[in-house]
Amino acid sequence: MKWGRVLLAGIGVPVAAFLLVMLVTTGYAFKLAFEVMGPPDQAQISRFAAHLGRSYYWVLQILVTAPAAAWGARTARSRHQLHGACIGLLAGATGLAISFMMSSKISLWMIAKFLLTVGAGWLGGMMIARRQAKRTMATNHRVQPDGKQGQV
Repeated sequence: MKWGRVLLAGIGVPVAAFLLVMLVTTGYAFKLAFEVMGPPDQAQISRFAAHLGRSYYWVLQILVTAPAAAWGARTARSRHQLHGACIGLLAGATGLAISFMMSSKISLWMIAKFLLTVGAGWLGGMMIARRQAKRTMATNHRVQPDGKQGQV
């Protein structure tokens, strides 16, 4: 098990989702600043950031988990889905802890988002497993000198 990559990807997913929220909020602040040709309304930016964070943080986290899990499981020799699921589990647990700190209660919807994050991690590992299987199959079935295909 490649624990270094699992930890890096698992912790990197919530950080990346947070940075995406900040990036979109910064773009919105620039848009407001150009509209008024001066300093934008800070209260409006704060409301937008709070809405974006509440509404889309988990969506971004789930979307970022699959490629992060694929990256984390890429160098593993086997059990790619397990690596991906571990990355999803770590990312989901981090997101669940952040949500719990903000609302002080766990809802069924939070658990569903957690499970979707774990599933996205598993899916990222599955993508790498399929790629490895195709690569292995291609190297095992080379074309022989007489033009026939067969195992080497």
